[in-house]
Amino acid sequence: MENRFDIAIAGAGPAGLAAAVTAMSLRKDLKVLVLEKMSQPAKKLAASGNGRGNLSNLQCSCRDEVLDFFKEAGIAVRADEAGRIYPYSEEAKSVAAVLCKRAEKLGAVIMTDSEVCNAEADPQGGFRIFVHSKKGKEEIFRAEKLLIATGGKSYAVYGSTGDGYRLARRLGHNVAPLVPSLTAVETEESLEGLKGLRMKAEVSLMQKGDIIFRERGEVQFREDCLSGICIMNMSAFLPVRRTADGREEKDNDERQEKPECRIMINTVPDFTAAGLIAFLREKASMDVSVSELTETIVKKPAADYILKRLSMDGGKPASRLGMKDIIEIANGLRCLEFTPAGRKGWKEAQVTKGGVLLEEIDMKTMESRVISGLYFAGEVTDYDGPCGGYNLNNAWLGGIRAGRAMAQCPGEITE
Repeated sequence: MENRFDIAIAGAGPAGLAAAVTAMSLRKDLKVLVLEKMSQPAKKLAASGNGRGNLSNLQCSCRDEVLDFFKEAGIAVRADEAGRIYPYSEEAKSVAAVLCKRAEKLGAVIMTDSEVCNAEADPQGGFRIFVHSKKGKEEIFRAEKLLIATGGKSYAVYGSTGDGYRLARRLGHNVAPLVPSLTAVETEESLEGLKGLRMKAEVSLMQKGDIIFRERGEVQFREDCLSGICIMNMSAFLPVRRTADGREEKDNDERQEKPECRIMINTVPDFTAAGLIAFLREKASMDVSVSELTETIVKKPAADYILKRLSMDGGKPASRLGMKDIIEIANGLRCLEFTPAGRKGWKEAQVTKGGVLLEEIDMKTMESRVISGLYFAGEVTDYDGPCGGYNLNNAWLGGIRAGRAMAQCPGEITE
């Protein structure tokens, strides 16, 4: 195989494949090489959305660019009632297979078991790319343009181990601190008695008295942490750990130290404070116990847990409760408070918070502002969106724009 290409792409995930397909659809004469360190391309994509492949969301900006790409690639999609866009087959692996076949049919070369260990900008133009195969073979490829689309650090089992950040730094780029995000959150308080409980609630994150996040959704209680989509979205807002002199720490590999925040869970979000107090007062007069007073509002494990936190006897007749007690129970139901102890680590995080600084990238073309001919797309950049297809949409969009830019002369680039 000749080792000189027009375009080299590090990473055969959504961004890399979108770039390869886009570039070769525009210029059939291009020589495109896609290097993937895993034994098969797009393993993380094939497992996304619990295997269903939540590809995008109707609320994503520039989603039409992504939907047009799917249409041209022959991928049928549909949206659910929440706006999440899935392949019509609801099989993520089929999307990965279609894109790989499409790229190869257009003429791209996809090399698996090929890890990009280093890349150097050639003073004469282009790049030298150093590749190590699992068979121990070392190769050097040359390319006029290089796209780094290696993903982040989450789900390392699928190949995301932070390789792109090392390459970016070696090529002169700055990388924002890497933090596991969209993940479960550990708490200082014991969750004994709540394991396995799921409940609809409103979650708020408080920092120094201000609400910095609020969302309704299902909260899942695990043995040692809180989970559920609203909790995972909240995890992105937890402060980044800092060193003693106030600087942000780099590449936080596991859980964060205790942030100065409080998690407030409103277990009865459809009640106003006054409405809840009135309901509790009325029911307290109906010859029920304190436990029975709360159990029709929230599930028994949650009711027992809240009363225990309030140091109240659940067996006590509710009729003996004074107004102060009623208000205390109402506050316990509306403001179940936890202290975040840290995020779960990389094994559970869906995405990486942090990455190559966006101000060092032309977001219309994804080209580096530091080195001409160098491009970035996908999770390797400093973007992390909420659950629901936003992060995959970002990968598709970045790959499409990079592929378009790499395939055309600077004056011809479509913005």
